[in-house]
Amino acid sequence: MDARQHHARQQFTRLAASPDHALDLGETALWIGAEEDGPVDVEDYLTRLDDLAATLRSRLSPDHTARERLDQLLAYVFRELGFHGNESDYYDPRNSYFHQVLDRRCGLPISLALLLIELARRVGLRVAGVGFPAHFLAVDLDLPQLYIDPFHGGRLLTEYECRVMLRQKTQGRIEFDRNQLRPVGGRQLLVRMLNNLKSVHLSRGDLERALAASDRILLLSPGAAEEYRDRGLCQLQRRAYRAAALDLDHYLSLAPMADDRQLIAARAAEARNKARLAN
Repeated sequence: MDARQHHARQQFTRLAASPDHALDLGETALWIGAEEDGPVDVEDYLTRLDDLAATLRSRLSPDHTARERLDQLLAYVFRELGFHGNESDYYDPRNSYFHQVLDRRCGLPISLALLLIELARRVGLRVAGVGFPAHFLAVDLDLPQLYIDPFHGGRLLTEYECRVMLRQKTQGRIEFDRNQLRPVGGRQLLVRMLNNLKSVHLSRGDLERALAASDRILLLSPGAAEEYRDRGLCQLQRRAYRAAALDLDHYLSLAPMADDRQLIAARAAEARNKARLAN
């Protein structure tokens, strides 16, 4: 990790320690990209968000209903500014780097939802993420019966339409539950964004970036047992055997009744043996 990356990680660590209500989603997301895809002038991108919000604010009136205010937000972001889902290269990691989303005006459902949340917050709207399986959504908390699909131009969905979408996207493998439509906090949103990045990096064999994503997930959610397992397995692939054994043992201590405990115990023993042989 060079000096620039180290600085970005320090800033992410500082922000990740904030209580949930004070966690700055936009800035925290920007420091992810600053580490992996830098250099990034984070202050410049935050100013850009402020400027976009100022234009939107000038179009909103206290006389507008909640639906009219939401329609203004969606029309501005998707029709006027042209933000859209990247359907042609969904697994491009740039879709998860918030500065790249702002530059290229395309991204994943979750990164586009983050944009909506950040602009809404700046103009007094209450938009939150919805961790729907297979397709992240957003919701205006003042219009809780309508769900926003940021990937497809900000279209508004009813609960029934969300149910149909889940069946189509998962071929019925995941059963619909109303709890899937509950708003999620900012920390959960960032963890899911980092999980997306981790999956992309692992699919490309980029163990260093996958490890960095795991590190940041654990900064946001130190009690995430499965993340210690995943990081330990990544360390094992990197031949960092001592670190692998520590993570895998920690996973087993946090989840002693896990279904995969025997397999992970065997991998932890393998890591310890290889660490001893390496000494």
